[in-house]
Amino acid sequence: MAQVNPLTREVLVKLVYYGPGLCGKTTSLQKIHSCSPPETRGQIVSLATPVDRTLYFDFLPLRAQSVRGHHLRLQLFTVPGQVYFNATRKLVLTGADGIIFVADSQRDRMDANLESLENLASNLEDHQRSLSSVPLVLQYNKRDLPTALSIEEMDSALNALGVPVVSTNASKGEGVLEALDVLVRLVLDDLERRNVLGSVRPPAPEPKFHRAEPGFAQQVELASQELKLPDETLFRSEHTPMIAPESPSSRPPAIRPPSERPTAEPERPTAEPARPAVERERPPAPRAALASTHDEKTSESDILRPTVAPPALLPTERARALSFVSLFREDEEDALALEAAIIDADYARVVEHAGALARRLLRQAGAEAEVPDAALFPALLAPLVGIEGPRYSAFERIVRRAESGGPIDERDALVAYSFVIEVRMRCDRSL
Repeated sequence: MAQVNPLTREVLVKLVYYGPGLCGKTTSLQKIHSCSPPETRGQIVSLATPVDRTLYFDFLPLRAQSVRGHHLRLQLFTVPGQVYFNATRKLVLTGADGIIFVADSQRDRMDANLESLENLASNLEDHQRSLSSVPLVLQYNKRDLPTALSIEEMDSALNALGVPVVSTNASKGEGVLEALDVLVRLVLDDLERRNVLGSVRPPAPEPKFHRAEPGFAQQVELASQELKLPDETLFRSEHTPMIAPESPSSRPPAIRPPSERPTAEPERPTAEPARPAVERERPPAPRAALASTHDEKTSESDILRPTVAPPALLPTERARALSFVSLFREDEEDALALEAAIIDADYARVVEHAGALARRLLRQAGAEAEVPDAALFPALLAPLVGIEGPRYSAFERIVRRAESGGPIDERDALVAYSFVIEVRMRCDRSL
């Protein structure tokens, strides 16, 4: 389903090209990619056999115009045309917001069209959806061939739902953008109907500046003067900035003893006056500080340094800390090693373990989806479970830097661990 980011005001929409083998799905995406402005399109990924058949999927992020203040980002996928890759077809359909069914207009390909359309309906049912509930466009391709059926014959066989139809010639790019435009409009109408984009935002109020209430600045100043800091001279190190002494005007008026009061005023019983802050008893200095007065070699920074290092966590104590090991069932040993590296602050080892875990999880997801061995590359499998290609590329750069002995800091380790947790959860949702 469409993903809405309220902070960036961006809507991510997933569109899938479905149809039999060699019907023109890959050609359609290639034409869209070549016709799109370079600043709006992403890199197209294609994996094909020597006979130019789509073996896996094509992925094309494409930006469109904003809608109601939301920037629209399209992700275009195609499914493999071969029937024996049905598990991959079903996986690519996960979370689809709209579908373009590309039908081959040749007379001898009508049986393949019907078989692929029935397969689409069956796979949608496995996702608890139906053809009538998903925005759908029929793209009748190869209309320039002499053996092409008429539009009426194609509609009679394929368009029982009465969905929009666009005639195309993908090899020349005719009608391909029009079919995509019709589907995008259907998807936006569906998002509006389900109120995915939210209600219309009211106009922002104009800011009005005014002075603060009288006396507010004076109240803040008085409140800050009442704060009494402890005498820091005992614990000041060479890196601690000196605090300017209080000015006489900022000190509170001292309470005069009864003997200094005017004689005209009758003496009243009063409580014992509080002693000024400078006369209060100082806390006893630490032993380390007292010892430093006898040892000229001991610096003030050594006084502040704890004399006993905090004990390291034992293995039994590590188990009581926050842990995500339970997410990694078959890879629990590697997950434990990763969290042990976090506790030991070995950030390079954290990133290396995270990289190995993420690659293994993606390959397992591809194997369960019956992806051929030649296509089990993590960079190609990441978009299959819902992770954008640029995000996985950024993660791989951190992993390669760690494996080559480059600089790795705490932030890199946390980013790598959070990424492998996301991979684990997305693999569970996809399969």
